[in-house]
Amino acid sequence: MSPRCKDYMVDHDVTPDIVIREEAYKADRWPGLDPKYIAYMDSGWLFYCKLLKLGGMMLHSSAIELNGRAYLFSGPSGMGKSTHTRLWQQIYPSARVFNDDKPALRKIDGVWYAYGTPWCGKDGININMKVPVAGICFLRRGEENKIRRLPKIEAAAAIITQTLRRFGTPEGLGVMTDIVDELIGDIPVFELINRPEPEAALMSHRAMTSADSEVKV
Repeated sequence: MSPRCKDYMVDHDVTPDIVIREEAYKADRWPGLDPKYIAYMDSGWLFYCKLLKLGGMMLHSSAIELNGRAYLFSGPSGMGKSTHTRLWQQIYPSARVFNDDKPALRKIDGVWYAYGTPWCGKDGININMKVPVAGICFLRRGEENKIRRLPKIEAAAAIITQTLRRFGTPEGLGVMTDIVDELIGDIPVFELINRPEPEAALMSHRAMTSADSEVKV
């Protein structure tokens, strides 16, 4: 974790909101996991549990910044999140992926922000930055490209399946579902059935940017 965390270090005297201590790691939370991944998984789990208390959550997604707005692409592993954000970067050279696995989401002064985090998947793609969220899109592979806006009940279900849900207490789960409910009330959520081709990226960009006016920044 040290190389991934180096860009998040501070060198001035601050009181941190979240402290994660290595002695709190518990391998038995991850039965069968290779021991070299315990620090990555358990530090992320501890961070998420504490983030909840600050009104934030993490979403399994690839987060890309374009023109000062964040667009998050989510879905089960293998649905092509990283491929889709790479297509955005090919089409829009100024676009930057600032987390490729687990960005944090938090609402501050009425605005939802996505944050880069050290929990960023096997490729280690992350930037220590926060960007106002413009939209979330869930990806599914298909034989044609088509996109639709998800109604709130489908959006909530999709988000809950792509975030950490075992918090150890019913209270933690309740807090997370409250945050999801607020998120889908503020941020448009889409589903893109797609082929891994530039036309799909253009389609998601058109749909998500067309909804920008609905989002507070």
